[in-house]
Amino acid sequence: MYVVTMASQKGGAGKSTLSILLAAMFAHANLRCVLVDCDAGQHTVMAWAAQRPGREPAVLAVEGSAALEAACVEAGRRRADFCLVDTPAGIADVTTAAVARSDLVLIPTKCDVTDRWAVRNTVSTVARTGRRFLVVPTEVPARRLGLEASDLRRLRHDLADIEAHVWTGQISERRVISYDLAEGRVPSETDWRGPTNQECVALWRRMMEILQAGRPLTAGA
Repeated sequence: MYVVTMASQKGGAGKSTLSILLAAMFAHANLRCVLVDCDAGQHTVMAWAAQRPGREPAVLAVEGSAALEAACVEAGRRRADFCLVDTPAGIADVTTAAVARSDLVLIPTKCDVTDRWAVRNTVSTVARTGRRFLVVPTEVPARRLGLEASDLRRLRHDLADIEAHVWTGQISERRVISYDLAEGRVPSETDWRGPTNQECVALWRRMMEILQAGRPLTAGA
């Protein structure tokens, strides 16, 4: 079982959306996945799950480090392929525990200037733990004529020193994502070959490359 945590010290970076997109995609691909909602202040994942009772992926709401550990043990008992952990903004004890428990930490970030400033803090915090991590650009304007949006190019420029840890793809901003989430769905369930799911599949491939590499990835790698 792989434990993958979504972490960002800045609120609104896309942690919950990314965790939902990945968990539901894994379930749709017949992988066993447990999604752990640690964001007691929002519980976005639980709100989404309430719109789809009885459907995969399994979702567990927890508060505190001990409950998180119990949820990870439960995911292992269920023989999950993935345990995805959605964490709150800021530096909470449960986030620290989730990062320490992780095989990979995904750091979602939007590309505007305040997010570009904030992502550095999260990267530094995670890198100090020695855990493997990947920065994931989220809510990015879709490519036009094959070109990335200017804000994404600025993000890549700002993070050039850790380029190996910045995903070369993006999760694009599309209204269909919020429409699907409101109905308890995700794009992978409504349009497997659609652009949003293809982006998620590409991220999945990159995650597996990192997870199967079998060595820590740190900021200096």
